[in-house]
Amino acid sequence: MFGKRPPGDEEILRMMQNGDQHALVLLYKQHAGAVQRYILRNSGSREDAEDLLQEALVVAWQNAQKPDFRLTSRWGTYLTAICKNLWLKQLKKNSRFTDEAQVSPEKMSEPENSSRTMDLKKIVACVEQLDETCRKLLTLFYFEGLDMEQIALRIGFNNADTAKAKKYQCFKRLEQRVKQQYDRSDFLG
Repeated sequence: MFGKRPPGDEEILRMMQNGDQHALVLLYKQHAGAVQRYILRNSGSREDAEDLLQEALVVAWQNAQKPDFRLTSRWGTYLTAICKNLWLKQLKKNSRFTDEAQVSPEKMSEPENSSRTMDLKKIVACVEQLDETCRKLLTLFYFEGLDMEQIALRIGFNNADTAKAKKYQCFKRLEQRVKQQYDRSDFLG
């Protein structure tokens, strides 16, 4: 079909824009190994990698169908960025507050699912009592899974380091509120 050389990035983009689903097969074959290595190195399984690459290919296909879409990098770079974002969101969704909980185990326990929902409601109620910047920052980080660069852009901080420092301050304020309003036993049942 293509002679001796495989189609390049621009050719694959044209194939996608023309509705040729063979482009997805080509991208899958070219990039499955790299995605799998990334996911396995970052707490995932082969099944996670498989699911993630399929999801990333759907995103790439949908984006390629947009009239204003321009591929400004290589497909490998583009798909890797999509996979990393999707995987980070998935990890954050699965763990919610566990980063800080590991730093300070007395903050929360590992409750049953029904208890976890109540615990989360308590935390959300405390988040809602914070100032607007902290509410927005913590929500973007913990519930929407955005990274510090994305948060810095969204909120208007100078850079990711500023967002990270502010997140730490906001988390400390949240921790104080939780400790003021609840006992440790409120999170153990």
